[in-house]
Amino acid sequence: MQKQTLKKSAVDLTDLAIGIVVLGIVVSVGATILINVRDTNTANGTAYNLANDAAIGIAEYGNWFKIIVIVGVAAVVLSLIFMAFGRRQGAGGMTY
Repeated sequence: MQKQTLKKSAVDLTDLAIGIVVLGIVVSVGATILINVRDTNTANGTAYNLANDAAIGIAEYGNWFKIIVIVGVAAVVLSLIFMAFGRRQGAGGMTY
């Protein structure tokens, strides 16, 4: 009997995809909750100011979300490059 082996993919993108989806859900749900809390309190109260500042902070994070995705994709591309060229050995078994 031959033992079947599955080829392992070079880079597993599921972790990156799941992370991006989870971050998107957390940001959108969090922003919705904070805006609802802000709108149910009186203006210039402590709860209103706290919820407003937190909503502004999450909105700022949302502005950086595209850059975070680009950096994640760049990390995947760099890992592919290092996997392809990083494991070569020179003469005498020394690595450079």
